[in-house]
Amino acid sequence: MPPNNQDRQLTDADVKAVVDALENRFVDRFYSDFGKGVWSVVWKAIIVCLIGIAAAGYIKGIK
Repeated sequence: MPPNNQDRQLTDADVKAVVDALENRFVDRFYSDFGKGVWSVVWKAIIVCLIGIAAAGYIKGIK
C-alpha cells in the first residue's frame, strides 16, 4: 500500500537543503552561461582582428 502523502511535512532543514541545492544549481548555470558569452565575445574579437590584419595587408599590397 502506498504511503499517505498528505501526512508528509518538510522540516526547516529539508527546506534549507532544497533551497541551497536550487541556489547552487542556479549559480552554476549562470556562471557557465556567462563564461560561454564572454568566450563568444573574445572569439568574435579575435576573428575581427584577423580579418582587419588581412585587409590591411591586402590594401598595402595593392599600393
